Amino acid sequence: MLLTKFSLDLKLKIVKEYLKGTSSSKLEQKYNVKNHFSVYNWANRYQRYGIDGLKERNKRIKYDGTFKLKVLDWKYRHHATYSETALNFDISNTGTIANWQKKYNDCGSVGLFGSSIHYDQQTIEHSEIERLKQENDILKDENNRLKEINKLIKNRLSFNGPNIYVEEKNICDANVLALIQDIKREHQDYGYRSVTKALKQAGYSINHKRVLRIMNENKLICKNKSKNTIIKEGSLQ
Repeated sequence: MLLTKFSLDLKLKIVKEYLKGTSSSKLEQKYNVKNHFSVYNWANRYQRYGIDGLKERNKRIKYDGTFKLKVLDWKYRHHATYSETALNFDISNTGTIANWQKKYNDCGSVGLFGSSIHYDQQTIEHSEIERLKQENDILKDENNRLKEINKLIKNRLSFNGPNIYVEEKNICDANVLALIQDIKREHQDYGYRSVTKALKQAGYSINHKRVLRIMNENKLICKNKSKNTIIKEGSLQ
């Protein structure tokens, strides 16, 4: 069901009930909200833009290709969901961004400029080059971080060789925990799979189940964000 089928007053009432603690499923049933993500989206938009975030838009906004590229680039660089991206750029329908992503995946940058003959080919090429440069910078940063983690781990276990590879059976839980803590200090948002990957990059063959167990025992697993900050849309990605 579209947002326009609910009045501003009703949306505001639903949002306030939700922010006071009423579950979205109860509100959906109570007010006959068919779209599972509507309550989430209204709440997020209200928190970000106030009452204006719930108002109907009289005109269908047209976005040019350059803006679409900017949105998709931001989503990629921030590892954001469609809902987070829509919220950041004040786009009311998350499906709009999903549609842009599909066009980009199918046709590249040109697909975002439609069939119009008025777009600037230089603008498209420049935007694509910038996106590739940013992607390359992200990969370089990640590689540098992995090198730093490798250095920390080597120092932790006093290894000096350039190409170490330690079998799991030779590392006790205490040392594994120390390695994990070094990684988490550098990357607080890493889950157990990312930690396992970082360990393997550094030359340590440690099973992901063991990493998960140790992280759980020491309360190192990342917790979910509060629904009062940004609410993920789950399966929309």
